[in-house]
Amino acid sequence: MKRFIVLLVLASIFMLAVVGCGSKTATPTDAVKGFLAAIEKNDMEALAKVSAEGTAELVAMMGTKAQDSLKENGKATNFAETISGDTAEVVVTFADGTDYPFDTIKVDGKWLVKLDMGK
Repeated sequence: MKRFIVLLVLASIFMLAVVGCGSKTATPTDAVKGFLAAIEKNDMEALAKVSAEGTAELVAMMGTKAQDSLKENGKATNFAETISGDTAEVVVTFADGTDYPFDTIKVDGKWLVKLDMGK
């Protein structure tokens, strides 16, 4: 649960570093940037657009903990993307040196962030 909170916080920090609403998801990194931006702004509509099934609901359950975690870790400073077919991992490095991996999947030609509560 703590790792999930850290993930959400990191996502918020990343959002601060990225300009835009996050509606573009041409790459896994675009999806993660949009995801983090939506968390930062607490924009559930934008979050739903870049989230795989069930992910936006998990974030909503966390409340403000996701935003708080992102603020604690600072801005996202680097994104390392590894694509394997219709799945990808984007490792985000935050200003405090924390690395967090985000899983993404391609659905109907669009990359979406997929959170797993058990991860």
